[in-house]
Amino acid sequence: MSFSQQNIASPVRRRFRRERGAAAILAMMFLVIFSSLAAAMAIVSQGNLATADSNLKMNRALAAAETGMRFMVYRINQESAKITTRAGLIDGTNAPALWTALRNALQTSFTGEVHNLSEPSLNGSTLTIGPIAVGPNSPTFIATLTPHPLAGENYNAAYYQRPPYSQMVPAVSSSNPLDSTWIRVKVSASDGPVGRQITRSISMDFKLEKKIRFAVLSKSRVMIGANVMIEGPIGSRFTDTNLTNGHPVQMQSDFAGLDTALDASLTPFINTLKTNDVNGDNRLNVNDAAEINGMTNPAQYDKNGDGYIEDYDFFLARFDANADGKISNSELNTAGDVRRAQLMALIDTFGDPTRSGYNDGFIDNSDRYAKIKGSVLFTAAMAGWNNGAAGGAYQNYFQGPIRPDTGQSPIQFEASDASVHQFEADDFDVTTYRNLATGDLAAQAATQAAQYNPADPSSPRPLGTQVREAVPYGSQHPYDFYDRPVYENMTFTNVKIPKGTNALFKNCKFIGCTFVETTKDNTDTYYNYVGMQQADGSPLHPEKTATVNGGVVSDTKPLSNNLRFDGCTFEGAVVSDATTSFTNARNKLSFTGTTKFDPNAASLTASQKLLFKRSTLLAPNYSVEMGTFINPSDSKETVNLSGTIVAGVVDMRGQVKVDGTLLTTFMPQNGTGPVTGNTSPDFNTTLGYFASTNGDKEGELPTTAYGLGVIQIRYNKDLPLPDGILGPISLTPNTATYFEGGN
Repeated sequence: MSFSQQNIASPVRRRFRRERGAAAILAMMFLVIFSSLAAAMAIVSQGNLATADSNLKMNRALAAAETGMRFMVYRINQESAKITTRAGLIDGTNAPALWTALRNALQTSFTGEVHNLSEPSLNGSTLTIGPIAVGPNSPTFIATLTPHPLAGENYNAAYYQRPPYSQMVPAVSSSNPLDSTWIRVKVSASDGPVGRQITRSISMDFKLEKKIRFAVLSKSRVMIGANVMIEGPIGSRFTDTNLTNGHPVQMQSDFAGLDTALDASLTPFINTLKTNDVNGDNRLNVNDAAEINGMTNPAQYDKNGDGYIEDYDFFLARFDANADGKISNSELNTAGDVRRAQLMALIDTFGDPTRSGYNDGFIDNSDRYAKIKGSVLFTAAMAGWNNGAAGGAYQNYFQGPIRPDTGQSPIQFEASDASVHQFEADDFDVTTYRNLATGDLAAQAATQAAQYNPADPSSPRPLGTQVREAVPYGSQHPYDFYDRPVYENMTFTNVKIPKGTNALFKNCKFIGCTFVETTKDNTDTYYNYVGMQQADGSPLHPEKTATVNGGVVSDTKPLSNNLRFDGCTFEGAVVSDATTSFTNARNKLSFTGTTKFDPNAASLTASQKLLFKRSTLLAPNYSVEMGTFINPSDSKETVNLSGTIVAGVVDMRGQVKVDGTLLTTFMPQNGTGPVTGNTSPDFNTTLGYFASTNGDKEGELPTTAYGLGVIQIRYNKDLPLPDGILGPISLTPNTATYFEGGN
């Protein structure tokens, strides 16, 4: 090897040895970096998994708490329907005992259930339910129910400085805490293994109440004619749908028959409803493919732009001449047509008088028209109705849009007894009212008759006048005649009207409680018919007799009370004995002319006002007629009622307003007096006008010159029930009090 070669090779060997050491260092550095990255990624991944697991548990726990609250509402509704009281108002005096009864019923109902992880327990007045497993390997929840005032609770806290607490009168505070009518329901749910559980809780305050949450609740079928609007649920327990006219609720459109061109549009619409209406609200949802199936450009029919096609849209299309979304009096031609003027008044003045558009002279979206604003509940089955009286399509007899409350179904068939409560005659104790009526009718009348002034037409008239009247008064189809004594221009205070009076009261004032006496034992099959007369006064059924209180009688008129009040004012309430059976010819109250019920009259004490406002008419198993069969446009034929209106059946015609609930107690049973043969559909609650061929055997449609009147019924949730009605309580959640807490 030459010198030159050695000089070249030696440095190279030395440089390679130094580079092998650097590579090791770099390799170690990369190893540390990648190890650190791997560890960091593992830590992040583990954290993400833990976070995801926690979020999952939180969501599962919250969902379980929501499930638990819904489950508790369901069970509370079941058990509260079994707890009854005769008190009309639940307050701090009777709430503790009612809560104890409900609490015990809930504890009993939950004891021994298979999903319990622990049996329900009591700690003072607090009931604890659970833990309850939502499902296999699922979260569990515990519910606690505690009446207010809560021990240690700060009712001045910010929690209570919000609606609805701040809007209560007076507002909730430490000096005015929630009382024992309020129950705090708290549901806490947990998910995860013991020691690592995540818990979420929610709470609401529930109100102990006694309410009949219906605008109309009837044991007989309900007939709702044209020019009738109702706000609030309707319930019917009528089930004889196999019989002619056996419609549990029969409802006529407010617009059908108004105009031939309009009718031509409504007919195909109603036919489409029969096939396309999925939920039974008598409307077509333009955003529901099933409900607009087969329609071309369905949006063109939604004239008011609310997303639904209903008969109101066709009414709007027909009469809104300038297409501004409003119908004026001139467009509807109310000046030249009585029925159209009544229709304007019906829609434009319905609802809260403080609402936008009330009585502004236009029908438009601000009036939020609906035939029924609430749900309709039937205990009957839809199939039975369709296969029976309806002849294949119940919609032929059930017309007009229904707008239920949020979250509620428009209609419900085969509703439970708990949903449509049944009241019997012996559920009514009218002792409180009877004790108030200490006045003597004959004595008060005689004193006033002695003051007769022939020069003054408004002075009390002499006694002794008698008139013969058909029953029902003004009916095209009367079934009896009465010779009535007449009391005119008189004032009666806390008066009892003895059985057998059968009088006509004209332009009279009744102050306080007017109590109508009758015979309770009226169960004989022929009680309703014995003593019936023809127009000339001759007996209609001379061969019939009835057994009453162990004795045989040939005339039951002296044992009952069939009264007519014409143009009378009631500063208080009218109350009757609760008869055992319904006898429409014998026990009947008829109100004609301008009838005013004023439970806030200055003549009453504060306690009387509170009492009478709960019910201005309480006549269990009585037949009640209101308004005119003949002229519904007569301004003198008006009736205004408030509170829970109780009768065997109620017929309202003409111009009637009700602020409260209509409750009817008579369930017609075929072959049981006074129902002869299979005629149960003939005994009904009639609101408005129908032809006799539709099942209203007492009347006919009035002549077109008089229109169809205006009937408005609005359920008033704020009015307590009258005392004496044996009915179920409820524990109602106030959803505005919902609160989602932590643990």
